Amino acid sequence: MTICVLRRAGVGVFLALAILFAAGATQSVISQSAQARDSDRPVMAWYYGWWTLDNWVDTPDLPSERYASTRDQVMRRQIEQARSAGITGFICTWEYNCPRLLEIAEEMGGFSVAFSVDPVAEHKLDTWDKLVNEMRRMRDLTSSPAYLRWDGKPVLVFWDNWILPGESGIGDFQNLRNTIDPNHNDFWLGGGTDFSYLNVFDAIQYFDISWESSQGVAMMSYNRRLNSYNASHGTDRPFVATVMPGYDDRILRGGHHRPREDGAYYHATWDDAERYNAEAVVITSWNEWYEGSQIEPSRTYGNRYLHITRDRTARYRAMSGNFADPAFEQTWAREDRPVRTGRASRTWIWGYPRNDSTFELYDGQTRQVQYFDKSRMEINDPGGDRGSIWFVTNGLLARELITGRMQTGDSSWEQRQPAEVNVAGDGDDTSGPTYATFGGLLDAPATPEGEPITARIDRSGLQGSDGSMAGYGVSSAHYVPQTGHTVASVFWSFMNSSGEIYDAGSWRTGGLFADPFYATGFPITEAYWTNVRVGGTARDVLVQCFERRCLTYAPANPDGWQVEMANVGQHYHRWRYGWSW
Repeated sequence: MTICVLRRAGVGVFLALAILFAAGATQSVISQSAQARDSDRPVMAWYYGWWTLDNWVDTPDLPSERYASTRDQVMRRQIEQARSAGITGFICTWEYNCPRLLEIAEEMGGFSVAFSVDPVAEHKLDTWDKLVNEMRRMRDLTSSPAYLRWDGKPVLVFWDNWILPGESGIGDFQNLRNTIDPNHNDFWLGGGTDFSYLNVFDAIQYFDISWESSQGVAMMSYNRRLNSYNASHGTDRPFVATVMPGYDDRILRGGHHRPREDGAYYHATWDDAERYNAEAVVITSWNEWYEGSQIEPSRTYGNRYLHITRDRTARYRAMSGNFADPAFEQTWAREDRPVRTGRASRTWIWGYPRNDSTFELYDGQTRQVQYFDKSRMEINDPGGDRGSIWFVTNGLLARELITGRMQTGDSSWEQRQPAEVNVAGDGDDTSGPTYATFGGLLDAPATPEGEPITARIDRSGLQGSDGSMAGYGVSSAHYVPQTGHTVASVFWSFMNSSGEIYDAGSWRTGGLFADPFYATGFPITEAYWTNVRVGGTARDVLVQCFERRCLTYAPANPDGWQVEMANVGQHYHRWRYGWSW
């Protein structure tokens, strides 16, 4: 048994914590510390690199294949999985593979790594001198662009407040910070339940909340304690929420079991993060298999917890205050706040926001942009009329992806290769059309209005007419002379549909789009049937690309979700920057 297995065996500490939670959790007061910071509401996940091919024992579940953490292909796969699930970065226990993990994250882009200082688990840190020397090594690596930063500062994490070699009082931690970071150039994220340690740390997180007497008690207690500290000290320490899928260390140490409830517990802990408007989230854990808290794909749960994480991180980032400009939030809220809050069951128009790349060069100047799953919002004239729907525009991303001409100014472009990225279906599907496929279809003649749509394409291009497609009852409906193409009936109906919207601070029923072409632009291709894999299952899908978006129609989908916007924002970001989320 490696020492890492024994690192959190302080059961008595957590039992006392559970009792303390129950005694103090009688009332919930929303934290007032959660003011918007220079952050993307970071979502961090505890990550452990101690796995070898022969130490997969005493775990309540296993990955689909046992792995060795030090292998590059394993780290790459884990980063890709976590990144696609919306996780900002891993909190990596230092002794194992952290430096290499950081290098790979830098190579891959769009993902970060922070170091966990854990003297309990690591023999390299079991004396004061070793701890100081290794922390200085850690800090040397924080200059990497892939190192996790919050408020512009590299994050160093301590999972609890009793873990220093020797004594672990507030004075001992203060001495360590005075030695390592006397000018507070770093962001120290501490752990434990004693909020007086905020005299040293910039924030505190609870590593484990599974001992709470009932769901929600832990974050309720955290909120009360944080508010009390901030009020008494005149500070604004941030709320860092802990989310967990469950816990089970009964095999390892005869401990306790917090059932996952088929994902319900994980969802509930995310609900708490939103309820208290947390400024950061720590997931316990990515791969702490010994304690059964992993969200990494497993034999028992498959990819279920990745799917939940992808949904919840996106929802979390769509909270108020996480938009690059208030006009972006106002534009997003009109159509997507009803979907976000469950008031409407329909496709997303924008999807969730990202705070990456919020400024881009355009005509030699920087302009403010923000990427969403399905688009990129832009402010091209900051002095323009903020009351106009055209104050915020969304880029001609579909046209750029199809032609390879990346626009860099009003009349300037950079020629790249058209995007070999799937327009619809699973990202690893090898048969469906890519954006590059549509490059050969831009000049196809318009289908006459009223004519059934039966043309079929695959990745190689047009495959002719398939009369069986007429059974879906889709026809060409609206000819657009500006581009010489005809909008399919299902898309034209969608573009002119009404539903619940959020407008000027109130809910009402209205047109989904103030202008039918506002979100999509004009059509630049005809509509074509194709067969793609969706969730691993092949199905017929109609696809039509416009200047700004590509629309899909899947007859097998439930009402409200048959017409959807393709994830053009994600796809474009991948094409332009080399990665997507």
